[in-house]
Amino acid sequence: MAKQTRKRSSKIHRISYEDFRNAVTADACCTGDGTDTTTTLATLIVRDHQGAKPAEVLEDVLGQGEGTPVHGVWHHALIGEILLVCLRNAGHPITDGLIDEVIDRGRQIPGGSCGFLGICGSLASAASAYGILLGSTPVATAPREQLLAFTDRLFARLSEIGGSRCCKKSSYVALEVAVEELAQLGFALSTEEYEGRCPFFASNDTCDGDACVYFPGKR
Repeated sequence: MAKQTRKRSSKIHRISYEDFRNAVTADACCTGDGTDTTTTLATLIVRDHQGAKPAEVLEDVLGQGEGTPVHGVWHHALIGEILLVCLRNAGHPITDGLIDEVIDRGRQIPGGSCGFLGICGSLASAASAYGILLGSTPVATAPREQLLAFTDRLFARLSEIGGSRCCKKSSYVALEVAVEELAQLGFALSTEEYEGRCPFFASNDTCDGDACVYFPGKR
């Protein structure tokens, strides 16, 4: 990608975590189509975030489980956006247009797609970000093949970990694998420790506990 000067939006969003949590409470977002108020607010918070470590940004934006449901369609737009925003903040040439595109793609992924379609929205969101950076399209043979190989690695990792449905577990898988693979494309980010870091477990009634690699105490 050609080097581009980063242009920040002139619109100041000033969306707080409290705004986001209130929207979650009022919104039937866990079964929505991804076009709800919650998703919009969350993506605005991420866009203005200054962090460059994806897992830290995820935890910061979603309030570390403080009253926010563990599961929800906002993950389908957020994960790819978090990756691109962190790359932008790390000095890579990521434009607002690329961020808009990954959000738009994520909004098209329906709620419950993991169990109904076999396509986890968080993983698909990370794949969208990777595909955008590759310039993949249905008729771009080499980038498309590379994107499909990346997607295979994402789903193989989630399948390997297994367990019950958990959007946070899927998000950690998506971010962890994506950071490793993006570095191979020249889009390096700071490394983070993922194992045993999850602060959301207490909000998840179906948490796998010690069986999950991200459950606290695994380090």
